[in-house]
Amino acid sequence: MKEIRWEKIKEDIENTLTLRLNKNQWKDIKRLLYEIKRRDNREISGIIRKIFEDPRIKKTSGRNRFFIIKDILIKERFPLTSSYEKIDTKTVFLTELKKPIKSRVKAKDKFYPQRIFVEKKAKNSYLTKRFTEMFPEVPKEELSYYGEYLRQHKFSLEQLKSPLAFIVKEQWDFIKPCPCTKYHLRCNYWIFNLGFGCPFDCSYCYLQQYTNFPGIILPANLDTFFNKFIYFYRKISHPIRIGTGEFCDSLALDEITNYASKLISFFTQKDVFFELKTKSNNIENILNTPSSSNIIISWSLNPQEIIESEEKNTVSLKERLNAAYQVKNKGYSIAFHFDPIIHYPGWENDYKEVVNKLYSVVSPPFRWISLGTLRGARQLKNIVEQRFPESNIFYGELFISEDKKLRYPKFLRKEIYKKMVKWIREYDIKTPIYLCMEDKEVWSIMDKPYKSSEDIEKYLLGKG
Repeated sequence: MKEIRWEKIKEDIENTLTLRLNKNQWKDIKRLLYEIKRRDNREISGIIRKIFEDPRIKKTSGRNRFFIIKDILIKERFPLTSSYEKIDTKTVFLTELKKPIKSRVKAKDKFYPQRIFVEKKAKNSYLTKRFTEMFPEVPKEELSYYGEYLRQHKFSLEQLKSPLAFIVKEQWDFIKPCPCTKYHLRCNYWIFNLGFGCPFDCSYCYLQQYTNFPGIILPANLDTFFNKFIYFYRKISHPIRIGTGEFCDSLALDEITNYASKLISFFTQKDVFFELKTKSNNIENILNTPSSSNIIISWSLNPQEIIESEEKNTVSLKERLNAAYQVKNKGYSIAFHFDPIIHYPGWENDYKEVVNKLYSVVSPPFRWISLGTLRGARQLKNIVEQRFPESNIFYGELFISEDKKLRYPKFLRKEIYKKMVKWIREYDIKTPIYLCMEDKEVWSIMDKPYKSSEDIEKYLLGKG
């Protein structure tokens, strides 16, 4: 991309409009100009010309001209929203532009550890043995605790996808409620926390803002997890939905960890719905393990264009659907997650085509389908700018919402969900569809507009 001469642009604006922009004013204008250019592939000179030609500019003077400039640019930056409602400028996230990281570690198509670190308490585990057998030439180092690594190696964002494996004995956070956003309807999902880190590299992944650790952390003590669950299981009074996949892809490394077959064998026939979520087609262990209808294997779906541009190192849409077909034929329940749905010009055609392909390959009913639009903390946008400078998805019409996350405005989310539900229901009237992290107002557009978390949970368990 041609380097933008920002100082010259600032000088032209100030001289033409006879005003002086302070640091914060210029930050806002610079950010808006940049995002309009990126999203619409427009020349900045053309955007500025529109400012100069606006009749309001001639009617104002001094610092008031800044507010006119900002108003013009916000309307250019958010054309859909500005045509629908008045934009509260407090919800527009304008921060300093972040320069791309020049040399960052890029994830490989297939994970191959550069080094293996083993906690002393995990050195005799099956997982250590697996890594030793599969990667005999890879250097191994013993640690008392995996956190020792950070004392010797300061973490930086450039190192995020370093191919390091940490085999640990996990001691806490085994089972916990899914952390749904405040003020939004929960679906009462539970997380079986199995590892941290992912060999895939999705531009929108929230792990980027949470992690301060390179590589992938894998617990070797599954027996501890199972014992904790048995204790938890005795206390629950009704079936629950529980699954892995919050901090790692459930199947991405399954040919190494063999987690899936162990988890399936443990949860089979228990009065829970246990889910493994993935963007992979790593299903060999699943196909070689006896199935049970309470075990759900689910796939995240997006248009192939988005998979190629935003979901690095994951398998194609075709490969995901073919894997789902095989798993369903084996007798497992399957589910799908359209999350995140990304809004961009032509999104309707692309997502409708994904729905068409889904139902042309795999027959319903499915255990459930979730819908969720692109969202993320404000700092995630800054990280994406640094790690994925080619990505434009956070230059969509995203605003700071009630939960302080960047989200599409409600009218746009409702429109997206209505269309997605319509396209799915043209093929499938039985599969439960639910929204991820949405409030009652947005839920009201659904064919099942439930108003409480308990109602949603009963719906997804087939009891409502």
